[in-house]
Amino acid sequence: MCDRRVRAQRETVMAGNAAVIRYHDIMAKTISLRLSDDVYEAVKRHAAADNQSMNAWIETLLDIEDMRRRCAAHGQWMSEHPEAVAATEAWADKNLEELPRR
Repeated sequence: MCDRRVRAQRETVMAGNAAVIRYHDIMAKTISLRLSDDVYEAVKRHAAADNQSMNAWIETLLDIEDMRRRCAAHGQWMSEHPEAVAATEAWADKNLEELPRR
């Protein structure tokens, strides 16, 4: 079902109906941060140590935190749905068994 929906959306966009994609869904979001002098200096120091701009360093930090939260939510979902986890593992094992041996 999901694959069919994604395929239909892709075909609609490829056909020239750009109304499916909204501007705000594809553009990066801009945020402003207010940092205390101490935090600003710490960010500046860490960014310089990593040879990055302060913006790039903060973006990386936010990406890491976002991934941590997503992984935690996924782990929680998996612990709440052991039957789905078991079915997925069985499906993956079957796929591995069907791979040609090298």
